[in-house]
Amino acid sequence: MTMVGLPLILFQVDAEMGDLEFIQGKVLASDYFQVTGAINAITDTIEYVPATGKTAFLIEAKIVITNHATLSLSVNSNVKDMVQASLKIDSVTKDTTNIGIQADGSALTSAGGTPAGAGVGTIGDGRFNVLGLSLVGNSSKKIEIENTLDDGSAIATMSGYLV
Repeated sequence: MTMVGLPLILFQVDAEMGDLEFIQGKVLASDYFQVTGAINAITDTIEYVPATGKTAFLIEAKIVITNHATLSLSVNSNVKDMVQASLKIDSVTKDTTNIGIQADGSALTSAGGTPAGAGVGTIGDGRFNVLGLSLVGNSSKKIEIENTLDDGSAIATMSGYLV
């Protein structure tokens, strides 16, 4: 009697790896970086300097407002809580983003007897476009986020991996 059957496959070929598994591998291999810090004044920066021979690829970069000012309805009140920042690679600006609000108010009454006021809503989303951005390290070139227009307080964060 002859037996005919399917071949036994001992491993999977061309298995696809998801984003989380890829990042997990980079973290376990110590090839992942994340930098976070305050950029509360113009020219404040956070930066990452890749080692010589390593190429740093960005995954994400953003700024987030940290001090939410309260509008006081005194005689005249103006609140600005906005930050603009640039993402630079080897001193070349690759993208700019901003985030924040501005509000104006007055406790003075208009002719109708009601307080007057005005406001400007959210400006920007605070995220940089990092697709395709990388830097080959030489121990002095850097990736940085720099505060370029300040009327508030912000935290900057960037993350990526090394090859």
